[in-house]
Amino acid sequence: MSAAAPPFWMSQAVTFLSAMALVSAFGILSLRTLPLCIRAYAVQSLVLGLAAFLLAIHPVRAHVLGIAAVAILVKGLAIPWFLFKIIEDVSIKRETEPFVSYPFSMLGGVGLTLLSYAVMEPLSGSDPFAARGFALALTLMQLGLWLMVGRKKAVTQVVGLLVVENGLFVAALSVSFGMPMIVELGLIFDLLVAVVVMGLLVFRIQSTYASINTERLSRLKG
Repeated sequence: MSAAAPPFWMSQAVTFLSAMALVSAFGILSLRTLPLCIRAYAVQSLVLGLAAFLLAIHPVRAHVLGIAAVAILVKGLAIPWFLFKIIEDVSIKRETEPFVSYPFSMLGGVGLTLLSYAVMEPLSGSDPFAARGFALALTLMQLGLWLMVGRKKAVTQVVGLLVVENGLFVAALSVSFGMPMIVELGLIFDLLVAVVVMGLLVFRIQSTYASINTERLSRLKG
């Protein structure tokens, strides 16, 4: 977030919202119940959308305001609603057998967070605000990937993919207080398509194997 130094109140507010986004990511890693994981993702998307809104009002940046509105409506409301419909239709509520245990998952998440902030530490001297933004972005992307490889349920893996996209969203904001709106709209459209396709895949796995554990797909080999 390097175009100009933000006002102190904005810096503090965005820092608080960034902390909430990070806490929500760890919440997703620690939660066994799929509805709570989806709610944690919705909270993360809403606070990041609100952070983008704050960055867009001083000075006013119309395209960033548009990005913030789209992020709140699509990622904070529409996508979580669709995921709730998926788990309601397949009647799956819990992640009971993860590839990576929950304590080790949290420990790995802490390690990835420390690594992300350590990597970005050299940038803090020239632009501390941008460095924190990039550190959060890298953390979210790594935690999302960590969630994807550590869980068996397809819905949880979709949530991991969405957390990765939130990391990309933060990285884009950190570059110059926002990417062009057409780029963000294109990314969100691709994200919606990916979520819909993954939803159809979840239904197919459920109807074929009476489960949404992705390890069941290994039976298709050979």
